[in-house]
Amino acid sequence: MQIFVKTLTGKTITLEESTLHLVLRLRGGAKKRKKKSYTTPKKNKHKRKKVKLAVLKYYKVDENGKISRLRRECPSDECGAGVFMASHFDRHYCGKCCLTYCFNKPEDK
Repeated sequence: MQIFVKTLTGKTITLEESTLHLVLRLRGGAKKRKKKSYTTPKKNKHKRKKVKLAVLKYYKVDENGKISRLRRECPSDECGAGVFMASHFDRHYCGKCCLTYCFNKPEDK
């Protein structure tokens, strides 16, 4: 195989090279790469936990068949019916519209 090489002075030189040697020279960069080792572990995507029979937390049925709500519904027009407020130890909080009702603590004298 003939290869044409241009020198720094501008002359063109032809070189006779076997194709096997030429391929081996050109493939010089195709080597195995070193595997990266990370210092911190990969982040895992959060998996949502399904709570079975979650409706039992919101309603209670007594012996007579009367249904009562265990949690407070959000009164905001933005939320609508069926949106319950979370009950914390010192407040009720709506996660949809961020409405918060704080409890007043009795002051000791």
